[in-house]
Amino acid sequence: MSTGKKNPLTKQSAFYVDVTRLLRRHVGSIHHTGIDRVNLEYARWIHGLGGGLCLHRGFELKTLSRNAWGKILLGELQPGSAERLYRHRVLFLLRSLVFRKPISEGASVTISTHSWLGCWNTWQWLAKRRCKSIVFIHDLIPVQFPEYSNPREKKRHIQRLENTLTHSQGIIVNSRCTESALRRHAHSEGLPVPPVLVAPLGHDTPVTEPAIEIPLQGVPYFVVLGTIEPRKNHLLLLTLWRELVRRHGSASPRLVVIGRRGWECEQIVDILERCEAIHPFLIERNDASDAEVSAWITGAKALLMPSFAEGFGMPVQEALALGTPVISSPLPAIREFAEAIPDYAETYDGTRWLELIEAYASPDSPLRSAQIHRLQAFKETTWPGHFCLVEEFLRSLDS
Repeated sequence: MSTGKKNPLTKQSAFYVDVTRLLRRHVGSIHHTGIDRVNLEYARWIHGLGGGLCLHRGFELKTLSRNAWGKILLGELQPGSAERLYRHRVLFLLRSLVFRKPISEGASVTISTHSWLGCWNTWQWLAKRRCKSIVFIHDLIPVQFPEYSNPREKKRHIQRLENTLTHSQGIIVNSRCTESALRRHAHSEGLPVPPVLVAPLGHDTPVTEPAIEIPLQGVPYFVVLGTIEPRKNHLLLLTLWRELVRRHGSASPRLVVIGRRGWECEQIVDILERCEAIHPFLIERNDASDAEVSAWITGAKALLMPSFAEGFGMPVQEALALGTPVISSPLPAIREFAEAIPDYAETYDGTRWLELIEAYASPDSPLRSAQIHRLQAFKETTWPGHFCLVEEFLRSLDS
């Protein structure tokens, strides 16, 4: 809800951020993905400006009580070890967090996830209430690369994009790559394009107190970070690790796989669980905290990113911000902010990936030292910088 103070962003009297996906993830006891982290940062941003949070209920957007804000922003709804008790606690909290009344008429709402964008009734409801909608589009991967998404996701995402392009008053994207894909899609479908802001995602290096110790002190290892799914190309790395073990035996580096298991990853899971040759050289962490993730990345020889498609590439940004080298596929979205700092290898070029991993694993690696030198030129984006662009964009929509 609005506090009654003058809105510093738009002419609307109230302004909100939608946290539907964030709360659903809490209820499902699912650890945050990149989109969830963006949603949380948007909630913190609007809270700091005196705005409100809202939740998609039925086809309406209902306000959350101020009591909800602290529980969300302070992390009190984070998954714990007692999952059953945790889920009951969150469901109980949700019953008390949601107000019965909808967001104010004429309000401005920022939707930083794709949760309900395909719901036509909600867009009609917003239009009748004269609400302004600003939508964050993270990527068009289900449309561009349907083979890496749920079979029904392409159709769903096309509907989300059609509703957003037709009915929103502004769109925020994370990269020029995403903007280009969005404009191409709009042109191909004959859809209008509202004002678009390109605002790279921020990164705030977490401070870990006390420091988290990882179990590979003095042992060379690499990290791959992200949901375990075909698009992330874990299969390439696991195949390469079998070859590394064949060549180097017990001297082989370790591979730390961080991320929850996603959809259609049965072949990857089979290797993770049943490949005896590489099992001693693998560590899988499905529920690592942000602090633990940072600790793993900081001590790694490099972060590996052999992904087939990305809208931005948050793991690469996080690694570079922490001073850790990156070996990545040469995706336009990653090159956009990482430029020439990482070493790149095509997703299909297993020979090149193997050469780079072996080179980086060796003591006093010249290739790794060269990238560490290039890292000094990395221009880190921050969340305050991101929201400066967003606030200026929102004001421009009213001018």
